[in-house]
Amino acid sequence: MFTADSARKWIQLSAKQIQENKDQLSQLDQTLGDGDHGLNMERGFNAAVDQLDQDTTDAGKVLKGAGTSLLSKIGGASGPLYGTFFMKAGTSLGNQDRADVQELSKAFRTAVDNLKKRGKTEQGEKTMVDVLEPVTEFMEGQKDTLDPDELEQKAADALNKVIEFEAKKGRAAYYKDKSIGKQDAGAQSAYYLIAALATVLKEGEE
Repeated sequence: MFTADSARKWIQLSAKQIQENKDQLSQLDQTLGDGDHGLNMERGFNAAVDQLDQDTTDAGKVLKGAGTSLLSKIGGASGPLYGTFFMKAGTSLGNQDRADVQELSKAFRTAVDNLKKRGKTEQGEKTMVDVLEPVTEFMEGQKDTLDPDELEQKAADALNKVIEFEAKKGRAAYYKDKSIGKQDAGAQSAYYLIAALATVLKEGEE
């Protein structure tokens, strides 16, 4: 089950993952972008942690609040995209205090579809969507249980494939076929978010 406490832990652990890997994210972004993805993501997720609703039992409210922080604090394209993702996921969960696998996968589908609409992007264009879409499809294929290890592995497999894509969106698109063989910073940060979620779900099983 995914609860408000799960949502808070997800945001906190995501922030920790981003902080520990901010230099790598910025280095990846230096290759195909502005070079500030790590710092922007760190600032955004630190703000999300600082503003977490610690009292509500509403998992959706926690995610919507985090999304608002990300939207206002992360610079560049990532702020609106990640902000949209968490806000729409929270809206989908509604005001329930517990979400099962099907409800969580529905929230991910709503979040990813709105992220794609906001970014005018589809799978295969070397963006965060190339990690989040396969993960969402995996979740939609599950029934009553969701194996955290399989979830993280699905994200890792998707991330590995991104390297061979040609960038079609944002500043990275200027590099055209020279972007092939290089990792996308947004896809990498998306992986860290899914890895954090997998850890939270695993702890919930114990």
